[in-house]
Amino acid sequence: MLLHQELSKKASSYFRTADHLAYVTFPVVNDLKLIPAILENLNLALLNAMNAALEYERYYKRLQPLPENFDSRYSVFEDKLINKYNILKKEAQLIHQVNNVMKNYKDAPIEFPRKDKFVIFNHEYRMKTVSMPEIKDFLIQARELITKITKVVNR
Repeated sequence: MLLHQELSKKASSYFRTADHLAYVTFPVVNDLKLIPAILENLNLALLNAMNAALEYERYYKRLQPLPENFDSRYSVFEDKLINKYNILKKEAQLIHQVNNVMKNYKDAPIEFPRKDKFVIFNHEYRMKTVSMPEIKDFLIQARELITKITKVVNR
């Protein structure tokens, strides 16, 4: 199996996990501590989908060798592939948005559930909140993005 096909398969798998956690497990357990797990799976799904598209283009020699860091890969994806794959700007920005939330969560000195939101503080004590309706919106957008990329990569 080629690298871009493997990445596409991983993206689908991580997305199914995030979707299941959000729509099946969370309503039963009703524990806001599941939010980071859902976001982590969603982030991995989006990163694998983006990397699948980039590796697909690189495999067919339409892109030069790619850098390893996220920001460079994202900018190449945004500049060269969103129009080609009919990806909306909003869907492409979702990758960056979810990645930033996860980066803030991992670097956060303090995070805790409160009422119906998960609160994350950064080192300057700026607050970021994430709620389940927001995550469900992320999942809806991510489904479209991953579907578009998977159709192209698995031709």
